[in-house]
Amino acid sequence: MKALKESLRVPDRMGWNGDPCAPTTWDAWEGVTCRMTTDKTALVISDIDLGSQGLKGYISDQISLLSDLVSLNLSSNSLGGEIPPGLCQKSLMQVDLSNNQLTGSIPDSLASSSLKLVLLNGNVLEGRVPEQLYSVGVHGGAIDLSGNKGLCGVPSLPSCPIFWEHGRLSTRGKIAIGLSCLFVFCVVLLLAYIYIRRKRNDYDFALPHELMSLAAKRNRYQRQKSLMLLELESQHAKGLPSPFTPL
Repeated sequence: MKALKESLRVPDRMGWNGDPCAPTTWDAWEGVTCRMTTDKTALVISDIDLGSQGLKGYISDQISLLSDLVSLNLSSNSLGGEIPPGLCQKSLMQVDLSNNQLTGSIPDSLASSSLKLVLLNGNVLEGRVPEQLYSVGVHGGAIDLSGNKGLCGVPSLPSCPIFWEHGRLSTRGKIAIGLSCLFVFCVVLLLAYIYIRRKRNDYDFALPHELMSLAAKRNRYQRQKSLMLLELESQHAKGLPSPFTPL
């Protein structure tokens, strides 16, 4: 309870000192109610009612230690932070956290309790609402999630984005992004491969073209030389002086 007192910033005027189930005149625990256990061997905290007390802290996860808590009312304060996953006592039947400044998603663990009343309206919660929690209203209980623009996924709220869950990117979203990046990477590799092959082919065909040009010039020279020799032999046979013979 000390951790809860510090996190909620319970004012001194409300006491909260000593044993909450055995208070004296100077350490009263305003807003805290205790009851006898089923076997009547001990007193345990069953109710916390701190609605409209000007609290400005957050809900400590140490609240999970209150294993016999039945009702929790922290409505109409200025509490921030997220709803702790530790708020999942099976004994819990009523939760009123309305009209605060709570953020984040609704923990799935909250749906594991025996809730009959869930008031989370007037906060800044977001993400998919656990279906089991929403079923509280279907099975005769009452639930109010209004005023949380970021909540989604149940009949009275907008549909959740395909790749968005609990206020963050879902596993499916991460897989989709990963596959998209892999596809883009493969396309880039393919384009690079095609570019390199084309450059290599351009290089391979440039050299033979030059060689063919040189060969053609050599063939023309050989033909001209052969024709000249034939002409010289013809003139020699006719007894004509060779143009290369000195007079």
